[in-house]
Amino acid sequence: MTLRDVTNFGYLHGKRARFRAGTSALLGISLEPRSGEGFIVDVTSLPELTAVAATRTGKTIGPFITLEALAAAAPEIAPPGAPANAVRLRLSLFGAHVTIAGGGRTRRVALADFVLEPHEVPIAIEVHGPKPGLGLGDRQRATADGDASYSLGVSVALRIHALKFSDVRIVLDFDGTVHRATAAEEKLSHQRADPGLFPEASRLAARSIDAVDARTSAAARAALPLVTAALREALDRARESIPADRGRARTS
Repeated sequence: MTLRDVTNFGYLHGKRARFRAGTSALLGISLEPRSGEGFIVDVTSLPELTAVAATRTGKTIGPFITLEALAAAAPEIAPPGAPANAVRLRLSLFGAHVTIAGGGRTRRVALADFVLEPHEVPIAIEVHGPKPGLGLGDRQRATADGDASYSLGVSVALRIHALKFSDVRIVLDFDGTVHRATAAEEKLSHQRADPGLFPEASRLAARSIDAVDARTSAAARAALPLVTAALREALDRARESIPADRGRARTS
């Protein structure tokens, strides 16, 4: 099986084609068609779908690579132990695009706009290197308190540009449900790169979890220090990524 075969099968069977490729943690999809759903094409042995290759400006990533394998090959994109939503955030902020095959053709879309038709299969994720001044931070917490147990992950991205915050993204993964903290992002966006803004941004981010019982209330309380810590980590990484000849643009 080759990528040319994927295109040929897509052309021959059109919208009847169904691709068996397994689960993509990076894209949050599972392609496991059942008998009778269409003409099933098994692409699980296609090496490009689970490989990482260097390009002139970045990397090409197989959409069905495991997070562990990606962490080994590209830790700047998938730090060891980082959850899937944190890795997707990095890919999105790095300007990732997904190449999709189906119907005898391919199309290319931004990761943020990724939508898959039933007869299609993603065959590559292309990502450029990070922009100068971009920093990312992650924090996780899980509890085992009976009915109040929860799992909470926080992923943050921000960029320092012209002494201000830009490209701010704050995402909370609460028991598998992703919450985008847009109010907190707006609090920081286009403001001077001052960590003194982090406590208020963290409070706004914590409010993205609707505290209606013991479990959600505990998670909302935990979110505040987790977001603050992730923001501080992202700020440190952003400062470190500014080239030396632009050191005067660093914040104190």
